[in-house]
Amino acid sequence: MATPRQAQRGKKPGCLAFVFVFGIMGGLVWLMMLLMGWGPYAADEFHTTPTQTLIPVMVLRGTLTPTPTSAITAAVTPTDSVTQAPTLTPSPISSPTLELMPYIVIGEQETLSSALLRPGLGCDWLIIAGQVWSLQDAPVKGLRLHLTGEWGGFVMDSFAISGDAENYGESGYEFTLENLLVSSDETVFIQLFDVDDKPLSHPYPIQTFDDCQKNLILINFKQVR
Repeated sequence: MATPRQAQRGKKPGCLAFVFVFGIMGGLVWLMMLLMGWGPYAADEFHTTPTQTLIPVMVLRGTLTPTPTSAITAAVTPTDSVTQAPTLTPSPISSPTLELMPYIVIGEQETLSSALLRPGLGCDWLIIAGQVWSLQDAPVKGLRLHLTGEWGGFVMDSFAISGDAENYGESGYEFTLENLLVSSDETVFIQLFDVDDKPLSHPYPIQTFDDCQKNLILINFKQVR
């Protein structure tokens, strides 16, 4: 014979069920607030635009006299300004080329005692002598030797003819100057001319000495063209 079963009691809902139900309800409320614009999502109708606060400023009319301040002036002591002069580099200056003349002085002037060739003249005499040669080293006679310059305070302007003093050679010439034994350097010059006074050489300076052993000076001319 069957035994009747007792009716079972229904199970009570757990905590998780309540949390789930409240979560759904909260989500529905948030959705309605969002859609309807309630709560924090309401339009900012009552927000007021901030206004600028005007602060009254008092303007004083009249002339303001600034408070005088003591001016401090720095004393400046001028210093010497040293300006270096620009260094100038000298440009090379071309020396004028002397024209080649038909005759030149050959060698250096030779000095010796007049007692060797003119023993009759004393020590107070100064003698300038020499010879004139052609291109072929032949003696040339009849040319004029001109002696110019200043000697011991005297102005010299004297002539001699080649061939007139043969004791120096066939074309020898000679200047004899008494009481003019003085030392000088480039104050007296000798130059060769033809019979028409046309220059045949450049003027050449003569050095003289106050010395009896150097009172005879020999200067020879040579044709070069």
